[in-house]
Amino acid sequence: MIVTVGKNLTIPLPDELLEGSKLSINDILLCTVIEHNRSIKLEKFEDQTLSDEQIEAHGSLARIEMLNPKYFE
Repeated sequence: MIVTVGKNLTIPLPDELLEGSKLSINDILLCTVIEHNRSIKLEKFEDQTLSDEQIEAHGSLARIEMLNPKYFE
């Protein structure tokens, strides 16, 4: 799947990716860059209790949020 990265490095997750999976809004994901094929691996992080500050401090985590179209203008 190819997606366009928006402002603030936002990455849209298509609804069909969330449907039928164990991912949902507010989940914390671990983002791993795969250099050899320029892709990003997203997997649910084991600790879902982190604050936004802890997520930012980690550096490789992101929270799933509702899509805001202004991030892709």
